[in-house]
Amino acid sequence: MLRGLYTAATGMATQRSRMDVVTNNIVNAQTTGFKKDDVMSSSFEKVMLDETGDPNVLGTANEVGPYSFGTYVNQAYTDFSDGSPEQTDRNCDLAISGDGFFAVQTPQGERYTRAGNFEVDSQGYLVTSDGYSVLGGDGPIKVGSEDFSVDSEGNVTAGGSRAGTLRIVSFADTGTLRKQGDNLYYANGGGTPAAAKGYQILQGYQESSNVDIADEMVDMMTIYRAYEANQKVLSMTDETLGLAVNNLGSLR
Repeated sequence: MLRGLYTAATGMATQRSRMDVVTNNIVNAQTTGFKKDDVMSSSFEKVMLDETGDPNVLGTANEVGPYSFGTYVNQAYTDFSDGSPEQTDRNCDLAISGDGFFAVQTPQGERYTRAGNFEVDSQGYLVTSDGYSVLGGDGPIKVGSEDFSVDSEGNVTAGGSRAGTLRIVSFADTGTLRKQGDNLYYANGGGTPAAAKGYQILQGYQESSNVDIADEMVDMMTIYRAYEANQKVLSMTDETLGLAVNNLGSLR
């Protein structure tokens, strides 16, 4: 009976973790370049229950059947599929069509982002909305003002001369990327950036979030129903346990 409490409790904890992820996706549905997250759950390792207390099978182990101790969140992952490009006609807005990330310099080291809603700082450098330098092949890119152009290959022209080329990188396994916050990613577990291929830079566009609100709302209702079902199982098991304890007490 106690196992039922634990099983229902693990189910509730799993659904709560899923709800946290879905809520974060919905909150960031309008965040430029945001990539939605999801989680995978697994069952705890099953055990085989044995029949005991039968004098006819004393010394043997009759298997009753398998029993699972519930579920847990096994893995969280990010969906890196492209969001839709949205035209803004603003020179500082850049979007990547295809595989790749902008490389930016932060106090924690080099980081990567799909959010191309850039600015020009007081020194004339192209920076993210949080003030991190956007990197080119030779370091931070200086454009002087917002009057600059970027071609489809990432070559930047400002004041009639070449200002650099955007450093666009890709990863053989995007599963090595981890979210840092501020729409930035860092490579984890040996992930090494390489020069991206087959991409196009769109100037005057922003990449929208790849979150589909309708899908997330459906997931939210499904999670709510699953949580509610586990909650009812927990309550029923608790009531049954209470009745058993009270009845045992009345036998004295």
